[in-house]
Amino acid sequence: MKKLFLALALSLAAGGACAKAPDRAADERALTHIKTELWPGFYRAQDAEGLAGFLDEAFVNIAPDGSVTPREEELAGVRDFPWNPVNFHYEIEKFVWLKEDLVIIIGRGSSDRTNEDGLPCRHVYASSNLLERAKDAPLGWRALSSHVSGAECVAA
Repeated sequence: MKKLFLALALSLAAGGACAKAPDRAADERALTHIKTELWPGFYRAQDAEGLAGFLDEAFVNIAPDGSVTPREEELAGVRDFPWNPVNFHYEIEKFVWLKEDLVIIIGRGSSDRTNEDGLPCRHVYASSNLLERAKDAPLGWRALSSHVSGAECVAA
């Protein structure tokens, strides 16, 4: 009987050791493409339908002042207001993996704009975005939330 339990324990341990670990590098390449190209592309093209397939039903956007925009308002804003920043660039600073399928993407965005006085400036902000792997999502990931902070226009 002991031999049976030992054989069972060893086979379970071996099976667990053979379980495929997530390919973190591939995930981060895919997430980088989503965050730096596809996600801003939905806004730039005013593609509310594409964005709707990416944003989770419970998605919220949290502004620098703490105000919260729910998913439906975010989608309406994309449909109604063009977003075409000049020289937009987003750089990912790090990925914070909370679970195998849950990650926070932290980075900084910037673009050329004019300030309230009409003078040229470089608009900069920090953001954190919570994404969850979703096999049924078109991109394989869904955004649960986005938070922007530290937004300012720095004189050019």
